[in-house]
This record gives sequence, structure tokens and C-alpha cells, in this order.
Amino acid sequence: MPIWTPEQDQALTAVARWLETPGARQVFRLFGYAGTGKSTLARHLAEHVEGDVAFAAFTGKAALVMRSKGCKDARTIHSLIYRATDTETEEPSFVLNDDSAAARAKLIVVDECSMVDEELGRDLLSFGKKVLVLGDPAQLPPVKGGGFFTDAEPDVMLKEVHRQAADNPIIRLSMAIRAGESVERGVFGDTRVISRDALDPALVTGADQVLVG
Repeated sequence: MPIWTPEQDQALTAVARWLETPGARQVFRLFGYAGTGKSTLARHLAEHVEGDVAFAAFTGKAALVMRSKGCKDARTIHSLIYRATDTETEEPSFVLNDDSAAARAKLIVVDECSMVDEELGRDLLSFGKKVLVLGDPAQLPPVKGGGFFTDAEPDVMLKEVHRQAADNPIIRLSMAIRAGESVERGVFGDTRVISRDALDPALVTGADQVLVG
């Protein structure tokens, strides 16, 4: 049996109450800093839902991370709700998939919700299912427009970063930057902080992600 912090326990209670309330609003916003346990809480909640739960994220990499944390069959939002359709042009075309896992789900859990724009968000809600969205106020917004699910205050905001997560160099650096602290140049696990003058094309092409400040 997991041991929850008071903050996490309050979050579980709030989400459970929302799930059990008939006629409750369609979306619940569970936000929190990296390392506060959002995905772990979502997985635990899903285990107690009477019916199917569909897990999704905006990017394939985030969906892979969800699967590694026990969120079964997590996939991209696009692959969850759309299907390809035949067209006479070379351009691929997609339509809503009325026979998708989203259509059969009791609950849809979405990570990286800050990257979901209005069109994608409305298509997701068109299935009429309750949607638990996970996000971080500091995450990147959509490429176009604003975040569909981040236009309102979170229902729950987790702020306590747990010790195991705090030992992660990326999370430790992100917390320092969030707090407005200066970050020293150096190597932190698989992460490097370098000056612009030290930027090398090989470093850029070999990195999973590059952040510029």
C-alpha cells in the first residue's frame, strides 16, 4: 500500500470525489511541479475506476514515460482519438475515431496537457468522457495558440517535490531555475549546462532536448 503525503492524500480525495459525483464538470486539472507524483497518483486512481481508463500524452516520448510508470497502453492523444482516412491527395487526413479506446473509456488521463491546443482539446472532450489532465504551469505551451486546459486555475496544485525525484539532476536544475536561481555551468548526470560560446553542433544533434536561456 503506497504511503502518501498529506498533499497527495488531499489530491486523491479531491479527484475521487469528482469521479464519483454524477454530473460533475468534465475536466479535472491536477497540476504540479516535476517530481510531485502526478503520474503515480493518476495510475493509483485508475486502478480503482470501474471501467476502462485510457492514458495519453501529447508526445510519444511522454507516453513512453507514462507506460514506464505503469500507465497501461499510454499513447499519443492523436493516436487515441483519430484514425486515418483515405483521400485522393498525398496529404494524410485524419478523422475522429468513434470506435477508439477513448470512446469506450470511463476515464481519460492526459499528461503534458499544457501542449494541447483548443482544436485538439475540443476533439478530446467530444467523446463525452471525464478527463483528468496532468500538467505543470512551467511546461511549454502549444506551438500555436494557448493551452486549452491551462486557461483555468488548477483544481489541485502539487508543490512538494519528493526526495527521490529531487535527486534527479534535471528536476533539481528545473527547481533552481523556477526559483530564479543562477545555474552553474557543468555536467549534471546526462544534462549539461554550457555557455553559448561552447555550443557544438555534435552536442545539439546528440541531445534529446536543448533549452536556450
